[in-house]
Amino acid sequence: MIAKDVRERLAIILPLTFAFFLAWSFRLFGFRDAVLSVLTGTAPANVIPSPVSEAAFIQQAVLVEFPAPIDYSPIQEVCGRTPFRPGLVFTCEGQHGGIGMLRNQMLKCIRYAIHGGGALVVPSIALRNSKDLKDIETAIEMPLEYLLERETFKKYLTAGCPQMKIYDHVEDVPFYSQRQGQPLQLLGDQFEPDHPRTGLRHPRAWRQNFDGWLAKQDIHLQSERPVHIQMEQSFLEYPVRDDGDAFVHEFGKILSFRKDTRELAAKVLYELRTRFDLPIDPAVAINPGAYYGAHLRLESDAIWAWPPSEWRFSRMHDQFEEQYRNVKRTGLRTVYVASGNQTVVYMFADYLAKKLGSDVRVVTKQDLLQPDDMQRLAAMTFDQQALVDFMVMFKASAFMGVAHSSFPWNVALRRHELSRYAAYANEGSDLLRDEYSIIMGMAADYPYVDSFVTSIWP
Repeated sequence: MIAKDVRERLAIILPLTFAFFLAWSFRLFGFRDAVLSVLTGTAPANVIPSPVSEAAFIQQAVLVEFPAPIDYSPIQEVCGRTPFRPGLVFTCEGQHGGIGMLRNQMLKCIRYAIHGGGALVVPSIALRNSKDLKDIETAIEMPLEYLLERETFKKYLTAGCPQMKIYDHVEDVPFYSQRQGQPLQLLGDQFEPDHPRTGLRHPRAWRQNFDGWLAKQDIHLQSERPVHIQMEQSFLEYPVRDDGDAFVHEFGKILSFRKDTRELAAKVLYELRTRFDLPIDPAVAINPGAYYGAHLRLESDAIWAWPPSEWRFSRMHDQFEEQYRNVKRTGLRTVYVASGNQTVVYMFADYLAKKLGSDVRVVTKQDLLQPDDMQRLAAMTFDQQALVDFMVMFKASAFMGVAHSSFPWNVALRRHELSRYAAYANEGSDLLRDEYSIIMGMAADYPYVDSFVTSIWP
């Protein structure tokens, strides 16, 4: 009886003791906020994290490239329903564009290779002309590591799609010297040339159409006589959500930005935190109440591609005004700007100062990096430097960009994974508007809106 009485008392006392300890942990150590930040992927607003060394800060920030670490299971599921076969290799050569479009084009090419059930050669990149930004398709071919991490790509894609063989060079493919004829060029939408702007109507019929196309050319796959398929670059035609939301969230994670650019972005975040006493926790994706991210698309190539006479938000005043209204709405006083035109940044800073007062700080990566890191940045090309801005924008408390550029769509769609909204426009009439990001304007504000929402993996 005594033992039973002790057990009954312990059954009452132990839970009460644990509850008391937990309650005081919540108050003394901010445990509640830590739990919430883990569950939501964001830090609590206006709470400055405990001080950490610069090295520890950078190490943590570099690791937060996506809202959550990669989950291979959705990729494995898609690859698992595809029969792979030897004697077939796909290449994604000379992919071109800014980082937003370039990255998506690579992912799309890889998705077609999965459909086809063949091996893959690590994609390559066409170098942009440094003297003419609109010339994005030069004959100079760069390896994947020009912008992205090669070994990470191979590791992640192998884990997600173990049936797919991956080669660094097409010549590494077994028996490639005995291949069947010359490489065959293929457009992703070649079998559905009349598809709507939202993308292919029947993406899962691609394999059947592809096999029929091969058969018409009297090609029979053989291990000792491989067939080389060169995927050409079509534009925003693949409906990414066909494979399900889980796949959409995970597939893009196989492409990771160069580590040195992520380190520079982490140093920018550290400087923002220390110089302006901002509540930036490097271990979480988005920190409320810290800084505003403004992507200004007013470089020479943008004005050439989307002339202001036809595109409202190619007009400097209209783009500035929309950003100003959003900065005012958020109440944030530190504005980080991404733009390839420094003169535009100065003009935007003057515009905000006149509208909101001189206490609004407008800064760029060039303003924040230390001299040694500035030298590293200056040695990088236009597109490599854009990776730094991408990562800083991804982690901004609020973000805004235009609808005719893939860069802000990539940023906003990646951030949207943390949103409590499923749809893209629950807080207003902008093309995308959630609690973290805005793609400014409505469809009526643009001559046409490309299918970024339906055709981009975040």
